[in-house]
Amino acid sequence: MISNEHTAAKAAANFRLRYGLGSAPISDLNDLIESRLQIDVAILNMAPGLDGMVVQDPETGQRIISVACTLWPERQRATLAHELGHLELGDFAKDGVIECILRTSEEIRADAFARHLLAPSEGVTGFLGGIQKTRRDLNEADLSRVVRYFEVSTQIALIQLDRAGWLAPGQREEWSSLSVGKLAARHGWTDEHQASQQKANTPQAPMRIVELAMDAYENNLIGLEVVARIRGLTTEKVQAELNEYGIMPKPVELPTSRFGRRK
Repeated sequence: MISNEHTAAKAAANFRLRYGLGSAPISDLNDLIESRLQIDVAILNMAPGLDGMVVQDPETGQRIISVACTLWPERQRATLAHELGHLELGDFAKDGVIECILRTSEEIRADAFARHLLAPSEGVTGFLGGIQKTRRDLNEADLSRVVRYFEVSTQIALIQLDRAGWLAPGQREEWSSLSVGKLAARHGWTDEHQASQQKANTPQAPMRIVELAMDAYENNLIGLEVVARIRGLTTEKVQAELNEYGIMPKPVELPTSRFGRRK
């Protein structure tokens, strides 16, 4: 019987092959999903306990992946990759919605897909080999480098390192309590991590939908209030932003009226 781990690893490898990603880190997963897969991505304030979900329009087939705002950017990336895993693995969406709450076999498999997609074993081995490291001789700074390079949580990094044979006995357990924030603080990349936290905690509407809304606004089809509502901002803030860049609705050309004597 083929395991969830094997199925997920194969699906992640096939995905990387299909989109020419090699084994390098995926620098902008949101953009990859929106631009290459044509799937909308939204970052939203969600109810506690809900990290992400997939919704599919039953009529158009258009899909949207929503992930929660968070101060843990690595967790948000993993959630986004997890939701993508559901789609890649063909998981059934009841009523067009996949909510990731219960720890079902499908959830465990999607977790494994996310791990292999974000930090493939070949990529981890290539990275460590490139900085002249040898197996079972890593230190905490090396773990920090892997976490930062692949933009993953400590737990994902440790699992992948362990599975690829890089950790000495006991290291996975010894380092499991290290948070990304602590690694960043100890190894010099706190500013970078804080910038990522700010981005991950900021709501963001799907790029395609905002683009369509802006086109409609510039062509006098919708008002600025609609654009602001889609983006989750105040009308005043959006107005100030558009004023800064000189963006405004096109002038309305009224038809010329002709008045003359009736015959």
